[in-house]
Amino acid sequence: MITPSANILCFGAAHFDRTLQCTEQFVPAASNPVRTLHRKPGGVARNIAVHLRLLGNNVAMLSAVGDDGDGEQVIAALSELGIDTRRMHKLDGKHTAGYTAVLDDTGELALGMMDAEVYDLLSIDLLKDQLANLQAWPWWLIDANLPAPTIDWLTENKGSSKFCAATVSPSKGARFAPVLDKLDLLIANRAEAKVLTGIEINEIDQAKTAIDVLRGKGVCDVVITLGAKGVVSSSGDSTAFWHPLPTKVCDVNGAGDAFYSGFLSRFTKPGAMMDDAVAEGLAMASLTAETEGTTVWNLTQSAVDTRAEHAFKKLI
Repeated sequence: MITPSANILCFGAAHFDRTLQCTEQFVPAASNPVRTLHRKPGGVARNIAVHLRLLGNNVAMLSAVGDDGDGEQVIAALSELGIDTRRMHKLDGKHTAGYTAVLDDTGELALGMMDAEVYDLLSIDLLKDQLANLQAWPWWLIDANLPAPTIDWLTENKGSSKFCAATVSPSKGARFAPVLDKLDLLIANRAEAKVLTGIEINEIDQAKTAIDVLRGKGVCDVVITLGAKGVVSSSGDSTAFWHPLPTKVCDVNGAGDAFYSGFLSRFTKPGAMMDDAVAEGLAMASLTAETEGTTVWNLTQSAVDTRAEHAFKKLI
């Protein structure tokens, strides 16, 4: 069993991302010479869990990997950071999930391939015997890589745990549509929010309308991220627009996941306020966008707090 100070249990994707680039012009349906640009751990829930841990939180990870080298490395890397991996399921005869991006010789994406079949095996039957232990964690971060029936079951059996939905993508985010009334917190980008509301979101007032729809469906707290335009948040009877923080952009990959980490790191604390959480989320997104790769390995709470001081909102 976990200690009373346990904080956030992250459910979802944990795998390796690979990026290859063609050394000559890409030719479909042919063998293309490539060079490997990088191979690094990835997955929405994994990315969020790592930054949560680097911010000093008690974090556990629940996912599925195969009985292969990638799976062993994913688990080992999480454990080395102090993330509880006792709920990582290593499945016999299966392959660890992975995303492979093939870039053409100019650096544009020529082909993207995602093998995520192992996540479909995160079934109710696999998790039900662990339910009491799962409910002992006060916050759950659930990414939409879990099968829809498992998401439904978790919302019905969360007990006193708070449920934060990470939408992942428009197609997968739709898995939360039937259970919106059971979510405590929803964070989504404009495309994912459109799938859940039917509202095209290009402007701030459209984001507010979408939030009103989501709140009307029963979601307690909602954040819609608008990329470089900022963030719209809603809690209680207050809805606000937040400008993005000044950022010297290096690599925006992982900035969205980093927003979740910063937000949850603050919002899960006793007496937390939405404004403080959004400010920390924006700070984490900004710091990550200034870093090559998806993780700020030299992260400090002081750096986040200093960046967050520049966040400001306008009620809408």
